[in-house]
Amino acid sequence: MANTYKWTINALDAKVAVEDGNENVVYTVHWGYSATDETGEHSVSSIGTHGVEYDADNFTPYADLTEADVIGWLEAGLDVESMKASLDAQIEKLITPTETTFHAPFAEQI
Repeated sequence: MANTYKWTINALDAKVAVEDGNENVVYTVHWGYSATDETGEHSVSSIGTHGVEYDADNFTPYADLTEADVIGWLEAGLDVESMKASLDAQIEKLITPTETTFHAPFAEQI
């Protein structure tokens, strides 16, 4: 199964200023991570937040921050292989379902 994975950065929480004078210091990343199967017919996703520790020595000003920088923080701090395995399993259940739900099975038909 050759699924394609994609990060989405939904929001960044930042402190307006910190004591050393840096501004817009990101401390939380709101992310989405999705997988799509090779046919493009099945797609699943997960969302979450990830806390970022402030490091004055390696600080990147918000104006210079790139999506690749933020994705790097996520990939360094999250278990991406486990996330991929979970998304892969969800896609497999869409392709080959093992359960179903019968909605209102005893409701009167109108």
